[in-house]
Amino acid sequence: MNKITGITRRDIFDLFKKGITEDNWLTTETIYYPYYGRFEIVDFLKRLYNLADWESQDSRVDNAEKEITMHIHNGDYPDNWIFEDERFQLFDGEDYILLNFICEVFHPEVRDENGIWERYLERINALLKEDGYEIAATSKLSGRDVFSWRTYIKKPSMYIPFSERNKALITGKKNSIKLPNAARYQLFKVMNEYSEIFMFTSETNFNYYKSINDLVLEDITKFYIPKHYVGSELVEINEFSDFKEGTSPFTVFDVIESFNRHTTKSSQFGNEINAIFKLNNINVELRNGEVHSTSNKAIGLDDSTNINEAGIEELIRIAEDLYNKGEYSYAVEKIWDAFERIKTYYSTLDKKKSAEKIINDISYGNEHIKKMFDNEFKLLTDTGNSYRIRHHEINKIDIIKELHYKYFYKRCLALISVIVESLQ
Repeated sequence: MNKITGITRRDIFDLFKKGITEDNWLTTETIYYPYYGRFEIVDFLKRLYNLADWESQDSRVDNAEKEITMHIHNGDYPDNWIFEDERFQLFDGEDYILLNFICEVFHPEVRDENGIWERYLERINALLKEDGYEIAATSKLSGRDVFSWRTYIKKPSMYIPFSERNKALITGKKNSIKLPNAARYQLFKVMNEYSEIFMFTSETNFNYYKSINDLVLEDITKFYIPKHYVGSELVEINEFSDFKEGTSPFTVFDVIESFNRHTTKSSQFGNEINAIFKLNNINVELRNGEVHSTSNKAIGLDDSTNINEAGIEELIRIAEDLYNKGEYSYAVEKIWDAFERIKTYYSTLDKKKSAEKIINDISYGNEHIKKMFDNEFKLLTDTGNSYRIRHHEINKIDIIKELHYKYFYKRCLALISVIVESLQ
């Protein structure tokens, strides 16, 4: 799938070619960071591409690795020639190729910790978010962040709390979630650790400051007056610390969602909050900025799911949320994106070979089953190519009925759930 526009790609390449220009009071400074970090260019590229297996474009040597090494040594290939070289598919290839490249640029083994890589990551993320992706820390290596790419959903201009979105569920008493005091203490301890203060400027150019705690209270009071029990009396909340005790679990979820909305470290914050939910056997999780139940999932993924590919799992989670909200057409788009992404699990550059290996894995040596899965892969691929699965596509067969979207979703989900279980 190609959502990253040529404009965004050129802007990203220009960061490496032309650097970042910053105004430092009286002077303007241009700062540079090389995409290959601490590596030599060829050694960096070999982490992503099998250069030794590629044909050479120079008759004097027999493979691309030798060709590139020779031309770099001779000064024929400047550092940034790869962005225009069709072999690397960075400009006109599928989105995941560029995204995997960017994640490798910021890998702990590659990046120069003494360089300005964080400012480059910030700029690149700002560009990618406009096209629906972001680079986020998903694990650690020797105490340093390892980055993966995932689908990015823009925050709505106005925050609507959990308790407002789920009024029918709450008033109907269909949700019996409890939040023990020990869990509350742990959750608010995390929020205290992630507390930040921001500067704002008024219309009269007066600077003033607010903490995340202040912003959370403002968010919630736009919808209702929060209260908590002090003894047997229900009292209005005026201080953030009052949310910790005597409030309903749903009010605490409102606080967590709003806090996540404002923190500059939402990924790390979300991981710690979810670890506490899991530790206390509370069947909810913070996902894409919203609290969701984990006790009744349409998707066949549980909390132990780990397929070593954060982008795939993220797409499935988003599809699940959309389907449960009744947004079936968008759920189908996301589950098909997950299907296309999962095909590249073993190889980003040779999707066919990767898919063949997946089919072999899930067939467990049974030729009849293998043929069935092979046909299913082809059928779903043909469906994606023929029908307007993705909203922006043209000249495709329209899907009119909601029932048909449900069918496409469940059909694709059935295959993906088998693959995911096999890959774990």
